[in-house]
Amino acid sequence: MKTLKKSIVGLALLSIVACNQNTNTGTDESSNEAEVTQNDSIVHTDNPPPSRDLSTQEGQGLVPEEGTGSAVKFSETSTHMKLILPNADIFEKGSADLKPGAEASLQETFEAINNRGIGKVLVTGNSGREGDPGQNRTLSTQRAMTIAKWLKDKDLKKEVSLSSQGVGDSYPMISYELTDGSPNPQANDLNDRIEITFRKSQNPTE
Repeated sequence: MKTLKKSIVGLALLSIVACNQNTNTGTDESSNEAEVTQNDSIVHTDNPPPSRDLSTQEGQGLVPEEGTGSAVKFSETSTHMKLILPNADIFEKGSADLKPGAEASLQETFEAINNRGIGKVLVTGNSGREGDPGQNRTLSTQRAMTIAKWLKDKDLKKEVSLSSQGVGDSYPMISYELTDGSPNPQANDLNDRIEITFRKSQNPTE
């Protein structure tokens, strides 16, 4: 009789241990799933990294605004928008001073952010590879600050906040080499640009 009782107690203890192991395994799997979701969400932050090229999304090329006299081009996904302003059209050569004819592009930029943006708006200055890399980075920073200040002075809606940075030639949009390995003659001019990225509002203002 005692032996039977010991066997029953032993089986009960084994069942408890097995249940605990199953519970722990379920917890670990749930934790891993949460980590994957969190990592996947990084690409949808308010402040995408400057190297993120939204134009690589299927069906989303850089499209110029039509009928505005503006040099602004844009690409977008379901959640984000990127505006591209060529430095040659916006700034005096080798300077952070705005060209007299830059108003249309800047106004188009302001309206896009004010109508469709929400949260953090990142203005990133980029340069080509011609010239001194250090000076190019400094100039790209100054140009980004100029654009950010112009937008701020236009009294953007309270739902957006501006920040700026200069990255020099660290994040080219266009390859400096063609497929045959020869230099791309257009790369420097196309990579010399301002990029403005922001999250799109689900209720855009008309």
